[in-house]
Formats: sequence, C-alpha cells, structure tokens
Amino acid sequence: MHMTSEQFNSKYTVGTHVVYQPVQDGEGVQTKTRSEAWELGHGAAVVMVEGKSGGVSVEHCTVIAGDGGSAI
Repeated sequence: MHMTSEQFNSKYTVGTHVVYQPVQDGEGVQTKTRSEAWELGHGAAVVMVEGKSGGVSVEHCTVIAGDGGSAI
C-alpha cells in the first residue's frame, strides 16, 4: 500500500520504533524514526531513521507492534 507523508505523520510520531528493510521484504534492522516524513519531488514518502543518513522510504519501514499504531 502506498502511504503519503501526511498519512504516515498522522499515524506515527517522531521516535516510533520501526524495522527498516533496505531491500523490501529483505532482512531488516530495528531502529526508530528521527523526523517527520516528507515527500520527494516524484511523490515518494521518506522519513529519517537512526543509523541511516538521509531519508528512507516509508514503504521499507514496518512499525513495531504496540508502538504508535498498527504496522504499515
């Protein structure tokens, strides 16, 4: 499901624990968000996470159950 930055920000706050998967459906690393999400020029929603520089796709982040709502 494609999620916009507005949808992500309305469901999850900065500091939400997520599993970030650099390759979608691949092995992930547990981290947490360190910014609100924003959209790139072509419309992809990205968010900053601890341990990575720059924005990562919200589509590659799975919210850990019990932290900020249901999984993406």
